Formats: sequence, structure tokens, C-alpha cells
Amino acid sequence: MTDGGLAGALAESTAEVLEKMFFVRATEESVPASGDVDGDLNCEVSFSGNPSGRLVLRVGLGAAHSMAADFLGDDEGALSEVRVSQVVCELANMICGSVLSRIESGTTFRLESPRLLSAWEASGPHTVTHSVVLGGGILTVEFSTERPVCPMSV
Repeated sequence: MTDGGLAGALAESTAEVLEKMFFVRATEESVPASGDVDGDLNCEVSFSGNPSGRLVLRVGLGAAHSMAADFLGDDEGALSEVRVSQVVCELANMICGSVLSRIESGTTFRLESPRLLSAWEASGPHTVTHSVVLGGGILTVEFSTERPVCPMSV
């Protein structure tokens, strides 16, 4: 699969999970400034299989609170930071599973439990990034593998 195909799978998976599970539609694509932004939540889901890799998700606190409230059907003000973080981790988990099923549907993968990161950690050479603007901020998803998804034959 080319980087373009992987980028398409990442964009489709992100849009689908946001719309179907979180009732959120991105307003436009955007390329955020590099580096951490105060108040961002960062989450990682590592996976093993053929290939192994990870998905890292970064989202602003405003967007995270809004999405968590929509997902849980609860009032935004009633949600604790821990609960919001748990929902962001579940979002990363769902997007990762969706991407993997699109790019390698015949392969079995083992997804680790999502974990919060203290800061945005850049990934390796086989990485595709997708960012969208949401009502409360920017959501960025980075998908990386230890090797190309489908190496080109020589």
C-alpha cells in the first residue's frame, strides 16, 4: 500500500469513527503547528502483527470534553478529566482498529491498551499523519509502522 493509500485509510477511519461513534463531523482539514500545545491530550495505541506499529492521537482539551460528552450522552461540565482521558483513549483505540482492518484485513493484530502520553512523541520513517478541525480544537492522528505496510516487490 502506498503512503497515499494509507493516508486515505487513516482519513476515512478517523471521519467514520468521529461521525458514527462521537456524532462529530470535522469542519475542514488543517495542518496544525508542530509541537505540543498546552492542554492537549496525547494518547498512544501500540499494536503488534504484520506489521507492528502505533497510532498516536492528539486533541485539544475543548474538543476532548465536547466529544466525551457526546459519546457518553452526558453533560460536559459533569465529566472528570479522568473520564475525558478515558474516552480519548477509546477514540484512539477505535481509529487504530479501523485503520488496521482497512489496510490488512486478513492479518491478526494485537492492540495494546491505550495509554496517555505526557507529550507528543514523533514516530519513525513509515508514518502518515491526518489532522482535522473540530468544533473545540484540532485533532491529529499519526499512524506509524515499523516497516511499510505492503513492501514493494523488487
